[in-house]
Amino acid sequence: MKPGLPLIASVLSLGLLCAPLAAQWESGRGEVPYVPTPPEVVEGMLKLAEVKEGDTVIDLGCGDGRIAVMAAEKFHARSRGVDINPERIQEAEENAKKAGVTDRVRFIESNLFDADVREATVVTLYLLPDVNRRLRPKLLKELKTGSRIVSHAFDMGDWQPDKKISVNNRSIYLWHVTEAAKAQYGPPPDQVAADGEWIFTMPTPNGEIQAQLTLKTDGQRLSGTFVFPENRRLEISDGTINGKQMNFTVRRDRQQGGFMVYKMSGTIDGGKMKGKTETEMDGQPVTQEWSAKRK
Repeated sequence: MKPGLPLIASVLSLGLLCAPLAAQWESGRGEVPYVPTPPEVVEGMLKLAEVKEGDTVIDLGCGDGRIAVMAAEKFHARSRGVDINPERIQEAEENAKKAGVTDRVRFIESNLFDADVREATVVTLYLLPDVNRRLRPKLLKELKTGSRIVSHAFDMGDWQPDKKISVNNRSIYLWHVTEAAKAQYGPPPDQVAADGEWIFTMPTPNGEIQAQLTLKTDGQRLSGTFVFPENRRLEISDGTINGKQMNFTVRRDRQQGGFMVYKMSGTIDGGKMKGKTETEMDGQPVTQEWSAKRK
């Protein structure tokens, strides 16, 4: 065992120990509650995006697959649905069979942020405002120019839609992916989207430590907050992000005065992160590995 390891585990247990903070929704999984889109709104979304034969529609958070199925059945497009809940995926596959479109539709059980959308010409969304904003860098990075994004109910923050309509008093937004939009609202070149909430995990000899980690980027600057049991909070300082690589510092007050300094580094790969934490205990360096996944 490395020198100081039991001590760092003890210190971390006091300030960093927490129970899992995975979101709990009626659906049982994921961070977006399952609320079906009415059929007339589904049709309105697909019409607004001018979906046609030859398009590839990807519905993120597909639920029972109704958007992907209608895109194939009524608009003759190829489509794909992505959802983290296996029950929704099973329902979607059954609905595709009933509609007779299994040759043009497929469904994938996956986190939204891990989904590959590069082949899409149209992406459809019915998520939440914060999720839309967190998805925006990924969509603008991966989608080809000329692709369309359609969202039911929620916008994309300061990226103004090209068109907005109402169907049965429900708002539908349309954006076109352009080089100008990529430059203004997309991530910097080679930058990986880190913004949003993560579940942080670090194994120690005294048990696994978990916390909610919220990150925010501004260019190559990185800020954020750890939230631990009983609403204990630790702020990130000196944070930077360059491509997939991030570095930041966390300081924690000591009971006897002064503070502990944790130098943290990590890499991002889609919806996952991994890295190491370095600190000094009794004058000796101590290193711990950590990981995180999108909440």
